[in-house]
Amino acid sequence: MNCKVCRHPQRLAIEEELLRCTPLRLIAQRNAGLSAWSIHRHRQHLPVQLVKAERAAEASAPAELLTRIADMITGCEAIISEARKKKNWRDCIAAQRELRECVTLLARVNGELQPQPGAGSLHLHRHQHVHMPGGAQSADDLELAIAEHVREATDNFNPREIERLKQLVESALPALPA
Repeated sequence: MNCKVCRHPQRLAIEEELLRCTPLRLIAQRNAGLSAWSIHRHRQHLPVQLVKAERAAEASAPAELLTRIADMITGCEAIISEARKKKNWRDCIAAQRELRECVTLLARVNGELQPQPGAGSLHLHRHQHVHMPGGAQSADDLELAIAEHVREATDNFNPREIERLKQLVESALPALPA
């Protein structure tokens, strides 16, 4: 064969990028001695099995998401168990919150939970956490941040929502110290 890509030391990586529909120009820039045109010609050399395998991997992506959510649920349950043993109620409640979010996400992904009216649909997005340098915050800053989270979680300090959350915690952890 006279194909430059077939003889290239990074052939497998190049083929992987082709299967992921990476622009030919970018592949060529990353691999010395190749042009976008030579990579384009190489496409006909891709084994049919590779293409089928890539399509099968794409089809299994939802199952992988479900597995990842299930792993998160298992992790939260382990944290809750350890926190209860150590009577670390703060960590226990935090892990229960995360568990609730994981279960809600799982139910939405499975179609078992429909969005509430007016809440719109489920939107997945990426965001960046911003932390103060060194993680240091003053006690006042920390209390203000906590108060903001409580305000958001209780629908602007709605007494009914606060009571509902209180009952939820009391029913989940009857052994909480007074």
